[in-house]
Amino acid sequence: MAVTRKTLTRLVETLPSEYYYDPDHYERELDAFWYRHWICVGSSAAVAAPRSFRVVELGDQSIVITRDEASQLHAFHNTCRHRGSILCEHVSGQFNGGRIVCPYHAWTYTLEGELERTPRRLPSDDFDFANFPLYRVGVSEWAGFLFINLDEQHTASAQQALGNVPALFENWKLDDTTVGHHMHVDLDCNWKVFWENFDECYHCPGVHPELCQVIPLYGNGWVSVTDNPDWQPDEQASASPEPRLAPDARTWSMDGGSVAPEFEHLTKQQRRAGHTYGVSPPSCFMVAHVDYARMVYLLPLGPEKTRLDVTWLLNPLTAADPNARIEDIIALGKLVVEQDGRACELNQRGLRSRRFGSGVLVPQEYHIADFHDWIRAGLKLD
Repeated sequence: MAVTRKTLTRLVETLPSEYYYDPDHYERELDAFWYRHWICVGSSAAVAAPRSFRVVELGDQSIVITRDEASQLHAFHNTCRHRGSILCEHVSGQFNGGRIVCPYHAWTYTLEGELERTPRRLPSDDFDFANFPLYRVGVSEWAGFLFINLDEQHTASAQQALGNVPALFENWKLDDTTVGHHMHVDLDCNWKVFWENFDECYHCPGVHPELCQVIPLYGNGWVSVTDNPDWQPDEQASASPEPRLAPDARTWSMDGGSVAPEFEHLTKQQRRAGHTYGVSPPSCFMVAHVDYARMVYLLPLGPEKTRLDVTWLLNPLTAADPNARIEDIIALGKLVVEQDGRACELNQRGLRSRRFGSGVLVPQEYHIADFHDWIRAGLKLD
């Protein structure tokens, strides 16, 4: 496939500033994006065993995820069909007896969500147990992570929604990896501010000097070599990915050196690229290197607050090594998360200026322009 220049040829107006802090608009975006797409909500290990459950909060919706006796995943709104009581008061645990029991009137459901018992209810001819199953939520898992979809009309599976992302990481054998480290950060910014920061490297020279030593391209504020104004198409070069790392670097680490055994099934091109990204908006992205991978997912906590979770995945050789230098593996990624978090919070604070109605995108911010088009399309705006 021929490589082409993607930079913008003109300035492009950003989304209105109120989209980043207005409570009413925030509710519109919850409905348009977070309640209608497949959303990553955490590790499958949270519900590894039959009868285990995990409650996740998405916007103002509370969802219970569990496994039945055959280890099949199920997810439901955390709401009893009787009069709407919460079913699970705790964030996680086990369903005793393999049943979900409402703490209010003890209506009892199977782990598949079927109503089974209604203790002490007086009989009536029009009551049918089959009419009162729990409200189901789409649930799936990939690479050891849980995904849910609140749209009862959804037609695409999680695998279909992820598109080419699973194929990108097939050689990393992610199902065989082990969690090496996990961190979460609550950021004082709108969820879109995080994605906009992710979508450009214009900020990299000033915000990420350490990363730019490992990836010199970023030191120019470019995401790709095609961002270089002097770049010319090269058909031969387009046949393989551009080398993004410094000549003596192998991975994302503080000095660029490999800090763990490398994944053995990677192709020459994958090793040459230095990192491989797969993105599934609005909730997550995976990035894999020659010796570890990271899953990053976010959840909106309010118009101006976002929770960011980062999980480092290690190959089996690293996980089995008692002398593995976990701190060296996570050091650069952790630093980049902290630096990006500060930049995002600064951005959010400035958006409330009474004079700032919208901003402007410069040529190298083409990925943000695409993201804004995706937002407008989701909101059904022209």
